[in-house]
Amino acid sequence: MKHRENKYKGFTLAELLMAILVMSIILTAVAALSFALGSANDSANDSSEVYSRIRYTTMRVNELLRNSKLICSNFGTSVAIWRADDNGDNQINPGEIIYMETGYNNINLISFQPSVAQSGLVLRLADILGGSMRSWLASNIPSSSVSLVNNCDYVAFTTDAAPPYAKKLNIYFGISQKGVRHDYQISARQRCYAGYLLDSSGAIKSTDDDI
Repeated sequence: MKHRENKYKGFTLAELLMAILVMSIILTAVAALSFALGSANDSANDSSEVYSRIRYTTMRVNELLRNSKLICSNFGTSVAIWRADDNGDNQINPGEIIYMETGYNNINLISFQPSVAQSGLVLRLADILGGSMRSWLASNIPSSSVSLVNNCDYVAFTTDAAPPYAKKLNIYFGISQKGVRHDYQISARQRCYAGYLLDSSGAIKSTDDDI
């Protein structure tokens, strides 16, 4: 009895090794492509978050400066702003002042929430200009902080004139992405400048309630 010849031959060892090699190359290429796409997507997300933060900061700073009364001090890394005269007394009260500061490589806005008894206190412009008012507020008035831009390489504030005569604020900062630093500038100008409240010495006209 004759044995039927098997018409279906198997793969040789060389063919199997070649198939495995080709498959390995394909899988390696797919993995590399997936990694590249993932990295590109992460980079795009990071850039999108940075640009979103900068847009938000630009809007926030412009709104704050546009309606503010005075830029009260500028130390390069800290700016005091009399944001509004809420009670119409023509004086700076604790709840009306905001500090824009750098801290831990961030740009932060610091505002204060005085008690009812503290809300009518009048802050001397000379103490804000001299820097002592910031520590007094920190010790005596509850505060809150909002972070505008994070992870900056540097931050610097400049004004078009020495406070309290300044009407324009510039913020310069740099942010590194993928080892490359990008420099940014935000500029804002006052529209409600309260220079008419300053006397000839550059101080706000005095009141008996000054602290």
